[in-house]
Amino acid sequence: ANLKTPDGYKEVTPESVEVGDFILIKPGEKVPLDGEIITGNSQLDSSALTGESMPVNAKPGDTVLAGQINKNGALTARVSRPFSESSISRVMDLVENATARKAKTEKFMTTFARYYTPVVVLIAAGIAFIPPIATGASFHTWIYRALVLLVISCPCALVVSIPLGYFGGIGKASRKGILVKGSNFIDVLAAVKTVVFDKT
Repeated sequence: ANLKTPDGYKEVTPESVEVGDFILIKPGEKVPLDGEIITGNSQLDSSALTGESMPVNAKPGDTVLAGQINKNGALTARVSRPFSESSISRVMDLVENATARKAKTEKFMTTFARYYTPVVVLIAAGIAFIPPIATGASFHTWIYRALVLLVISCPCALVVSIPLGYFGGIGKASRKGILVKGSNFIDVLAAVKTVVFDKT
């Protein structure tokens, strides 16, 4: 953010700007914080926030939202909300917390791994120690066989790949401007047969 100071404008992080401070938004820049336009006229691209493809005219007295792009004129704005409460911060929070809403597949895999992993470890321990103790066979051979069983039966591919697939999908969608509130909604979207759009 280009913060207005007694010595002129200074580039600072949006988090350090306080409510009531004045910021300069140059042409082509992304609006760093929510505020009210004090001086300047321009057009604002809100497509990242609302999906509206047409730029909106901005004049003194209008509200600017963090995440909009200033198209052609320099604007001076008075900050109305701290960065933590800005529109772009809420969008980021939505994307970060999207993984909290788990899909049925994710929930099943978490439950499955909770029981499956200890059982496999116990079986491997049994294979490693029971035959050598009971028959006097080589510990080296049976420990090797137990390790082979652990590698073969490891559910890592399932346990890691399923949540990672959903997380990757949510991240990719957010980069394209599509906000998915949770991985459970990705499963719902996969079953959609018809989509109806309005003008935006």
